[in-house]
Amino acid sequence: MSDSLQSRLYRRQEEAPERPALAFVDGRGRFRWWPVAEAYERAAVRGAGLVDRGCAPGQRCVIVLPSDEECATVLLGALLAGVVPLLVAPPVLQPSRHSAFLVNLEHTLDRVRPRVVVAPRGLELAEGSAWARTGERVEPRALAAAGRELERPHPAAADTAALQLTSGTTGAPRVCRWTHAAVLAALDGMERAMALGPDDVCFNWTPLYHDMGLVNNFLLCLTAGVPLAMLAPTDFVVRPSRWLRGLADTGATVSWSPNFGFALAAERIPDAELEGVRLDPVRALWNAAERIHVETMLGFHARFAQLGLAFEALKTNFGCAENVGGATFSDLDGPFRWEEVDAALLHDEERAFPATPAARGGPVARIASAGRPVQGMRVVIAGSDDHPLPDGVVGRILLDTPSRMAEYLGDPAATGEAFADGLLSTGDLGYTRDGELYWVGRARERMTVRGKKIDPSEFERMLLGIAGLRPGCFVAFGVADARLGTERPVVVSEVIDPGGRPLPEIAADIHEAANAELGLALDDVVLVGRGTLAKTSSGKRRHRHFREVYENGGLASLYSTRG
Repeated sequence: MSDSLQSRLYRRQEEAPERPALAFVDGRGRFRWWPVAEAYERAAVRGAGLVDRGCAPGQRCVIVLPSDEECATVLLGALLAGVVPLLVAPPVLQPSRHSAFLVNLEHTLDRVRPRVVVAPRGLELAEGSAWARTGERVEPRALAAAGRELERPHPAAADTAALQLTSGTTGAPRVCRWTHAAVLAALDGMERAMALGPDDVCFNWTPLYHDMGLVNNFLLCLTAGVPLAMLAPTDFVVRPSRWLRGLADTGATVSWSPNFGFALAAERIPDAELEGVRLDPVRALWNAAERIHVETMLGFHARFAQLGLAFEALKTNFGCAENVGGATFSDLDGPFRWEEVDAALLHDEERAFPATPAARGGPVARIASAGRPVQGMRVVIAGSDDHPLPDGVVGRILLDTPSRMAEYLGDPAATGEAFADGLLSTGDLGYTRDGELYWVGRARERMTVRGKKIDPSEFERMLLGIAGLRPGCFVAFGVADARLGTERPVVVSEVIDPGGRPLPEIAADIHEAANAELGLALDDVVLVGRGTLAKTSSGKRRHRHFREVYENGGLASLYSTRG
């Protein structure tokens, strides 16, 4: 029988039915471990409900649910039934009839053509839209098939295992199609790189509709037999201390977070909420999914070392949805690496030249390593002519990988652009040094200001320190100016409370910080209301999209320094 995602899930059920599998931590920190047998029994009911509605093995379902216990149960049920799932982030607020969310959802449904859409009550598309052209739409609790025995599927290695939305930073999101062979290669590589063992426990607050939550946590833990405790992403954002307390209460040894989560925890957790928390058992906290700021990692450790957090527990990773899971991992036996390079050479000439003590009178950039490629993976840094570049020279990050996606579903042109001579083009920029990968930005998002190349991610740490801004809710872009022959840098950020701190003061702080920390004179700072800067379904900021909205005069601003 061919090895597949399903064969591994069912193997865990047979080998260790009583081993803890899943726990769902509520906003008050309460949880109970579900054994494998119970988790599968609950999920099988949902899976049988999908089958009852015509979802045979290999057919597709779209799941538009918050990342919670119900979503995880429906997802596992779909997998046990052999149904191919695609998770879509639901809107935070009830969407208007013509919102970007509904437009993108309709595009996704047209491309995927699912047999069933699992969505909450109240989520509606227009008459005659994709709902009508798609199979049945059901609420999750209506998925019940009492008495039905779920038949075990037997997919082949080349069959589709799952779908994943990616990008969408400038328009409708693309759909990655993952085969069973690619998913298993990714899971095997991550399990070895993380050295997962029988004593590990994982704690996760990242959403299931993001590949970090789906692959690096949910699928990896279920197939490797690692107990997984889950906290709703909204519960973490509202009170970041729930992450650290959850680590302690569940006995977790490993966890994942984007850089934003590390920064938010260090900045916003009061000491009073950490009473009794110990992090001594934690051996690996993986920072991934966006730019890794060295200052954030150092600040996180300085803030929580008193809780027993070892510096060696701070780890880094690089991956992308097109590669299914993580591609590079930092060394397990020591701290993550970083280097200080000449910022002017990096921004002006795209060369990462180590800043010597004599040269440190000028600007210095700290760049974190994302580690070394997993077994069976090769990283290539290529120039515009696709030829490999030497260590220290910034170029496009290409992967020679067994876990790459099969295609962008229904988009052969984009699929062709994603592959270069058999290598996967990630769309990211970086350089190597002694076998380690250093990530510096996204190729399509960087702005060029008077010859200096700036990635929007460089604003993240700076903005987190400014009172009155919603953490992580910003975009930055350059607006072309033909007269000046350069781009004019613009930062747009959501504010926590429009009636709180005076908006001109917040904008002035952003201008001052950009000048002091990045040597950049901003052309405009725009402050907007909560929920304006919607991210993609994979959790990425849409810098280029909102540049177009800004240029077209469609951005509903509360305050702008340009008036």
